[in-house]
Amino acid sequence: MQRLIVSTVGTSLLSHMAREKGRKAEQILRDTANLESHQINEDEKEVISQLAKDVSKKLESSSPQETRRMSAELNGIWGYCFDVSQGNQAKDLHCLVSTDTFQGKLTADLLQKYLRSKEFQVLNVFTPQGLNTADNQSFSKGIKQIVKWCHKVIAGYCREGYFIVFNLVGSFKSLQGFMNTLGMFYADEILYIFEAKTADLVRIPRLPIKIESQPILEEKAKVFALMAENHIASREEVRGIPEIYLDIDEEGFATLSEWGLLIWNENEKEILGSLPLDKFNFEGFNYENSFEKDFGKLNKTRRANIVSTLARVAVIYQEKGLAGLRDHTGLRYSDYQGLKERKVGHFRLDQDWRISCSENEGVLYLRHVGSHDYVNNNP
Repeated sequence: MQRLIVSTVGTSLLSHMAREKGRKAEQILRDTANLESHQINEDEKEVISQLAKDVSKKLESSSPQETRRMSAELNGIWGYCFDVSQGNQAKDLHCLVSTDTFQGKLTADLLQKYLRSKEFQVLNVFTPQGLNTADNQSFSKGIKQIVKWCHKVIAGYCREGYFIVFNLVGSFKSLQGFMNTLGMFYADEILYIFEAKTADLVRIPRLPIKIESQPILEEKAKVFALMAENHIASREEVRGIPEIYLDIDEEGFATLSEWGLLIWNENEKEILGSLPLDKFNFEGFNYENSFEKDFGKLNKTRRANIVSTLARVAVIYQEKGLAGLRDHTGLRYSDYQGLKERKVGHFRLDQDWRISCSENEGVLYLRHVGSHDYVNNNP
């Protein structure tokens, strides 16, 4: 069985080394724990960088059992390797999730280099932009990126048949807590190790949790789809939506909370694929009859993908117009050349599918949706 092991990364490698160096090094680590590189003065950065160099040298000369005592993350990874993989670490894939801090990225880099030197397959280090534990706003922003990453990347490995393991032995307790919740939806197994020096690996199997769709998700599908694409909704738009699904500022404007995003991700494909197109009358859009006919012939899965893309397009178009669609690396809007009628363009749904459209007085008229050849031959 192929396994994907996702490990949250803290700073235990640096912390253990700092304890050997003395109080000054420990104090610097505490004071700069949530800071990015540009926020740390050169003297502090030099101390932390030297700690990393010392850690790297010690890792090179240490046995697996010794490195388990140096790092919470390695304690979980090596423990799982010995307990489950029987030392055949090359067959498992690994992802590391770090905070967006100087220490977090430095530690993740040390772990990645060490693991690869021991024949572990490390796919990448995922660092959600802004993720730290300094304040709730930064933490919430970073967690939302992790939710989206799990929905897009981890769920993809699930569909490919991988056994997903969340190694939560390392990292900050606040991040561990939320990753534990995500693990109930995306992981087949969650790993912990108790504090005692002789403690065994704790393997928690997946609980059979499924979030049922709720009427409010269908009723407010349009605004949920927009907020999933970072739309900031007005008080009126979110009226009736439970507050637990929302982050609301002092002026009443709202975005999806971490829990709201998770709930929506679990239900969006079914909802977007089942509701009629007129439920998604996004501002600045006009669906021409030709587009409606194309849309009506499609299955639920394709409809859901189209509507979620249209929500993204609607948010970008309202903020930046056609220029924003042109600049977006996924949509890649461009105009058709040589047409005798009004200017017509198209943007991408994926590698093969396109949507054609034309703009008039600030409104985007959607004309056709279908395969590359179908739309290009009949824009």
